[in-house]
Amino acid sequence: MKKSYTKKIALLALMLALIIIFCFVPITFGTISLALMILPVLVIAQVEDFKTTVILSFMMGMVNYIAWFTTKAASPLAPVFQNFFVCVVARTMIGIDAWLVRVGLEKLLDKKNVSGGKRIAADQAVYFTSAAIGTITNTLFVGAFTLLFFNNKELSNGTAINIKYILAWFSLNFVIEFITFAIITPPIVFAIKKAHLVEDKKLDKKAILNEEPINDTIIDGVNENTNTSEA
Repeated sequence: MKKSYTKKIALLALMLALIIIFCFVPITFGTISLALMILPVLVIAQVEDFKTTVILSFMMGMVNYIAWFTTKAASPLAPVFQNFFVCVVARTMIGIDAWLVRVGLEKLLDKKNVSGGKRIAADQAVYFTSAAIGTITNTLFVGAFTLLFFNNKELSNGTAINIKYILAWFSLNFVIEFITFAIITPPIVFAIKKAHLVEDKKLDKKAILNEEPINDTIIDGVNENTNTSEA
């Protein structure tokens, strides 16, 4: 139990460190900037419980929130992401939605008794789908909150925020992030489980189900010996 808890703390520390790096050192390709900070949350949503996922999602939002008041404060978009709902609430929803999708699909596979090689392939499809939904959640909530609080307002560079701006702003980035995160999340999760950095509850359940029952004859023998001793 203690060993499992230590592994969880170590994994969360690693993911938080990656979030900090990706928030303060963004990865850009020309005019395209990938929100790699959400990747650790998408991964944790596949291997940890709901509470842990929500905590890391919220921490990711807060780290990003701090970045927009410090290293990114000079950006024309700073006033938008300095809004708590745009930056923190929207980011927190990523982990929640990804986790719910993953758990729902896993329960569906359990009901259908999918196992063996088919289950491994099915699990990869689950992680792909969960990561894809998480990415969609990020774009959807950031865009929705931006329109809710800043519709028809102008940025410092004179750009007006409206539905057309939001669609143009997210279109290319969304497609690239959607494909990238959905594809790379499953192998990362597979590697984490292969390295036993998380507790595989499926294996634990299987071990319990395969555990040999206690021999009734042995129990009877122990009881007889106990009764003889008392006499």
